[in-house]
Amino acid sequence: EPFELEASGSNRGLGKVRAIGDFHPRRDATLAAANRVFGAPTKVARTSDVSCRVLYGAIGLRFTFVNLGGGGGCTPEFTKSQVARAFDPRWHTGKGLQIGDRQRKLRRLYPGATRHGRSWWLVRGRNIFGVRQRPYAVLRATMKNRRVASFALQIGAAGE
Repeated sequence: EPFELEASGSNRGLGKVRAIGDFHPRRDATLAAANRVFGAPTKVARTSDVSCRVLYGAIGLRFTFVNLGGGGGCTPEFTKSQVARAFDPRWHTGKGLQIGDRQRKLRRLYPGATRHGRSWWLVRGRNIFGVRQRPYAVLRATMKNRRVASFALQIGAAGE
């Protein structure tokens, strides 16, 4: 589905972002693949030697892409998606939580969700790198006035 976000979690390892609409970062996480799915970006901004922020404004979707293999942070073929934020009202999770929905619907659809400041962690993974293996949000909802304002996804493809 074009505006559906799919993620799965894990208590013992990294979670997975399975789909952001028709973009499947587990298959191909590159900027080139995102451009094939979403079309030409509205804005591309190099944020460092290795990272690039890309906006697809017509569908309310922003990515940070990273290239740790050399060649620059905005090279479409080599730059991989690290994080994404969906903020258009058409975006929704596989369980049916949509931007604009109230907090009580979030809690009904995601009874295991935990609050962290202004956001709710909907799907959790465990960082398996380093000494301290901490949980992190694979998919989280950021709230404003007790309503879902955006979704954030931790893809982490640049580290693979």
